[in-house]
Amino acid sequence: MEILKISKKDFISFIEKRIQERTSRTIGVVKKGDHFAFGDLESAGELCMDYDVTILPPKKYFQPPKEVLLKFQPKKADSYVAVNNCDPITIIGIHYYDLAAIYLMDRAFSEGERDDHYMEKRENSLLIGMFPTKHFKHRFSRSVIKDQYYKVADLMLVDMGDEYVIEVVSEKGKKYLEGSSTKANDHSIKEIEEAKGKIKDDQKLPIPVELTPDYLNKNYDHKVWEHFGEKCFSCGSCVLVCPTCYCFDVHEEVELSLAEGKRVRVWDGCLLDDFAVVADGHNFRKERGSRFRHRINRKGKHLPERYGYWGCVGCGRCADACTADIAGPVKVFKYIEENK
Repeated sequence: MEILKISKKDFISFIEKRIQERTSRTIGVVKKGDHFAFGDLESAGELCMDYDVTILPPKKYFQPPKEVLLKFQPKKADSYVAVNNCDPITIIGIHYYDLAAIYLMDRAFSEGERDDHYMEKRENSLLIGMFPTKHFKHRFSRSVIKDQYYKVADLMLVDMGDEYVIEVVSEKGKKYLEGSSTKANDHSIKEIEEAKGKIKDDQKLPIPVELTPDYLNKNYDHKVWEHFGEKCFSCGSCVLVCPTCYCFDVHEEVELSLAEGKRVRVWDGCLLDDFAVVADGHNFRKERGSRFRHRINRKGKHLPERYGYWGCVGCGRCADACTADIAGPVKVFKYIEENK
C-alpha cells in the first residue's frame, strides 16, 4: 500500500477542483444544525471532516430509502423497463466503521442473486475513508470490527494535525489523486497508527465478539428480550439509521390515470409491527420482545455465521436514535451479564 501526505489546505483545494470538473457527483459530510449528514457538495468549503457521526450512513447512496426499480404501462407486458440511476459518485470522509458496513452490504447484495441496482451504484462509486477525530458517546466500533474497511475503501485519510496521511488502497484511488499536491510520506508507521487510534471508543462490548453467536444461542430465552420489548415503541428508528440493515419492501404505484406505473423499493425494518406479517394476516413475530431478539441475533449471530464478521459495526446510531434508550447492543449484552 502506497502512503502519501497532503496539507489540509491543499486537500480542500484539490477537492474544489474535482467538484468543478463535474466528472462525478461529489458527496461529503456537511453540518445540519448541531448534527452532521452526508450531502452533495457545491463547494469544498462545505466539507466537514471533523465530526462525530452522521445522522444516516452512506448506504443511502447505494440502497436509497425509496428507489424506483422499473416503470411500466398497465396491461402491456412488453412495457416493463428497468430503471437504475448509477451515475459516478465520490463520497469523502466515510468513517472506517461505515466502510466496514458497506463491505457487509456488498456481500449481501452480490452473493446468491446479485442485486444490480445496488451493485451498479457501488461499481460507479469512489470511497474516501478516514479515522474519527471526535468522540461519540455510543460508539464501540473497535470491539466488533477488524480491518474489512480496507476491502472497500479507495483512499484512507489519517488526520495528522495540519495535514492528512493518505493510504492509497486501490488503483481507482491512485488515479483520483492525479493532479493533487500529494508528497512522499515522512511520518513513521508508529505515528500513523497512533493517530488512527487517538480517538478511543466511549463504550466496549462486554464479551469477546467471536463468542457472541454461541452466547446468544444460550440466552435465547433470557428475560432481557421481554424486559426490553416492553419498553420498545416499535418505531423502527434503530434499524432505519443502521448502516448494516438492508431489509426492504417492494410495492407498485399506479397513476390515477392508469396510464403508467412503477415498482418501488423502500426501506423496511424488523422492529416495525407489520414486518413479519405474511399471508392471511399471520404475524410470526407479533410480540415486540421477539422482534427485539431477532434484531440482536441478526447482528451478533446470523451475519457473523454467514460472513465471518459481526453484523453491527458499533457506530452507535441506534442507541442515539432510540427514544426508549434500549437499542444499543452494548446495553443489551450488559443487561444479560448483570442478570444471569
